[in-house]
Amino acid sequence: MAKSIQFRTVALFCAAAAVLLVGCFAAVYVLFEREVRNQLDRQLSETAAPVIADQIADPDERDVDQLNLPDAYFEVLDGAGKVTQRSKNLKSDLPLSLTKVGRLPVSTSFETVSMPDVGELRTAIIPFEIAGKMWALAVGTPTRHARGALSTFTAFAVLLFALSLALMAVVSTFYARKLELVVGQLRQFVSDASHELKTPLSVLRGETELLLSRPRSSEEYEQALHIMESELKTMSRIVEGLFTLSMADAGQLRFAPEPVCVDDVLEESIALATPFANSRGIRIERKLQNGIVLPGNAAFLRQLFLIFIDNAIKYSPAQRLLRVSLAAGSEVRVSFEDQGIGIANEHRRMIFERFFRVTNTDDVETQSGGLGLAIAQAIVTAHGGSIECESELGVGSIFTVRLPFASR
Repeated sequence: MAKSIQFRTVALFCAAAAVLLVGCFAAVYVLFEREVRNQLDRQLSETAAPVIADQIADPDERDVDQLNLPDAYFEVLDGAGKVTQRSKNLKSDLPLSLTKVGRLPVSTSFETVSMPDVGELRTAIIPFEIAGKMWALAVGTPTRHARGALSTFTAFAVLLFALSLALMAVVSTFYARKLELVVGQLRQFVSDASHELKTPLSVLRGETELLLSRPRSSEEYEQALHIMESELKTMSRIVEGLFTLSMADAGQLRFAPEPVCVDDVLEESIALATPFANSRGIRIERKLQNGIVLPGNAAFLRQLFLIFIDNAIKYSPAQRLLRVSLAAGSEVRVSFEDQGIGIANEHRRMIFERFFRVTNTDDVETQSGGLGLAIAQAIVTAHGGSIECESELGVGSIFTVRLPFASR
């Protein structure tokens, strides 16, 4: 199915490009052919001018009969269109259309004729007057040079068309694959989001049906409400995370940079996470350099730090240590070193993908929706920074956030 979509996309793109290219080449060919013909007509008029001037100056001389110029053929016609003089290089009269009607044109006219011995000729019939009587000079020249130029242009256009179409096919294939990848990611994203929301919705529905099935005691109602509150919080985290990521995808995760005291924000984040850490028996050890200020958004940075602290607590066994350090040099470095389960090498490149988890644990406390690190990546990118991850299975992980002092 995916290959069929990719093939149809490429075929449609190439067909549209082909129609556009053919239209452009046809228009250029028509303009080029018209310009070549006009140039040939101007050349004929310029060639005829001195001959006509000579005829008007000395009408009794039969100079045209003596002309024998290469690729130039001449005839003098009387008022009835009858040939009175013909250049030496013409073995027969030019097959002009005026000879059939028996009269001269009132102004210069051009036509293309063909003769067996000389081939195709472009001719100009130019009327002039001598002593009140109308005459005309017909001058012709072969069109082979013009045809050659048109043939060369056509061959070049065909070659350029083939190369352009091939390039279009390569480019469209590249973007079709990109589109296929994006569509695949979108489908997976929708599937994962539906799956993540399905669990809390099922719990809420089950608890509601259970409460409505028969009268309950106040303790049972309170217990059910606590469960529903927990599931609603889970859904809220997922929806808020999706909203943040959708803004990042649209390039709208922007903020007006303000001076932020990083050590203060980090202390606030640790304070918020301390009750959860105590409940898990996790001790947080901090080593923070004071007075570090950078341009950013305090709310986003607090969310960023909480994501790493929260993950470190969730994925660490009880009675372990979490080290949080803050230092500054050419940039700000914030490190979170835990003694958790660690991350396998094959999973490390996927941990920032949405809804990806390195474990399949069913512990409700780890059901954060799988969006934390994806949101962290978006926040760090918005601040112009980067995230590094070092991890060893069974030993723990170190996440290092690097943030520049100059906002981007």
